[in-house]
Amino acid sequence: MNYRIERNCRIQFPSPVREHHVQVRLAPWEDSAQALISLDLRVSPEAIPVARYDGFGNLSHHFSVLDAHRALEFKLTADVETRLANPFDYEAITPARERAWLADSLHQAPRLWDFVYHQGPLTPALPVEISGQPLPAWRDGIPVLTQVQEASAWVHAFTAFDPTAASSVATLTALFDAGHGTAADLAHLLIAVLRGWSCPARFVSGYQDPAYFEPDDEAPPGTKPRPQTLHQWVEVLIPGVGWRGFDPAFALVADDTYIRVAVGRDAGDVSPIRHTSKGTGEPPELIESLSVIRLEDVAGT
Repeated sequence: MNYRIERNCRIQFPSPVREHHVQVRLAPWEDSAQALISLDLRVSPEAIPVARYDGFGNLSHHFSVLDAHRALEFKLTADVETRLANPFDYEAITPARERAWLADSLHQAPRLWDFVYHQGPLTPALPVEISGQPLPAWRDGIPVLTQVQEASAWVHAFTAFDPTAASSVATLTALFDAGHGTAADLAHLLIAVLRGWSCPARFVSGYQDPAYFEPDDEAPPGTKPRPQTLHQWVEVLIPGVGWRGFDPAFALVADDTYIRVAVGRDAGDVSPIRHTSKGTGEPPELIESLSVIRLEDVAGT
């Protein structure tokens, strides 16, 4: 699949600021599963973005506007090709060898332990049951892929995905009380379950095919598509193949309709926009828009 991504952002301050430093993580990854064909990032007032990779391999851009200003705008345009048409197309190894494969991977790349042992308010160690409902438990002899799919389906059934939620919860405990949450909230719950099994699991932010934002079959006639937003899901180190994505918000395995942007231990590692400035200290207004389109659709019009 080929997509064009256009991301616009305006940071509007109530009074002038200066020495404004910005970091963004909005550009797609480039690896065997997807290719970054082109990338353009333009800033106003004019600034030169500097690209770098962080410790998790995410591409970020940094730029600064030193003179006084009340608004800063940037536009990112990227063309990307996704290649994971069938996430199940690989040669599986026997369940008896899977734990040894994971152990060997962790031995060869010790940084993977970050995705096993990391805990925090968003991905804490979980009890054996939540609200009287037992958590999925690890079962010997069952393929890791199968068990991860079942855990993702459990999260999807346990906590409703709320695409209209304005923000994610501050702690996973708050998610249990609410009974519904954002895609990031559901991803954090799945990660906490999987790390309890000692399976390497990482948080992912990225873009989706525009079809995911269309009204479902049960929506009233005339319902408009939801505004496109950055999405979140989970990647798990699957024996015999490597990282595969699982989306508990939709109970799906990620394929070429998912476009990875950033990975980390939890949402704190993949913040799409960070910025600091000197001024009165009054908070700015953040105005954003996102458009993801299939280039095949453009060519066909």
